[in-house]
Amino acid sequence: MEIKELMQELSAFKGVSNASMIRDNVVKLDIDKNSSKEFFTKLRDDFGFEHCSLITAIDNQPEFELVYHFTSINKSVTVGSTDMSVMTEVHVFLERDTPTIESISDLWGGANWHEREAFDLMGIYFVGHPDLRRVLLPEGFAGHPLRKDYVYEIHEEEW
Repeated sequence: MEIKELMQELSAFKGVSNASMIRDNVVKLDIDKNSSKEFFTKLRDDFGFEHCSLITAIDNQPEFELVYHFTSINKSVTVGSTDMSVMTEVHVFLERDTPTIESISDLWGGANWHEREAFDLMGIYFVGHPDLRRVLLPEGFAGHPLRKDYVYEIHEEEW
């Protein structure tokens, strides 16, 4: 499949908006969180995106934004006659009061650590994650330090 055909098919999926080509080999789009798990499953199973290279969270105040990067290196999607791999950049917006979304760690094993990091540092909950616990900060750490509204208090006994 050619990348422009991929963009058209992804654009027609329920919950997709703002689809565009941001480079010759990159499709960028937004997806509604309620359609995300079905979309991600289709991206893997029907379009051959076998690698999840990034999941990161951004505090845009008042909402959170999750950015996912998926790559198809198996040539199931092509860019003309080039050897370029194709990437899809997916953005999902979450309400600040209930920052939850379904986990995709069952679809891509590498998503496990990315989701744990977003949970640890931003407080995003990934429903169905097999082991959602802190990965960088100690278990007793209070809060999520990459949130813009996080306040860190220094206590003398810590130093």
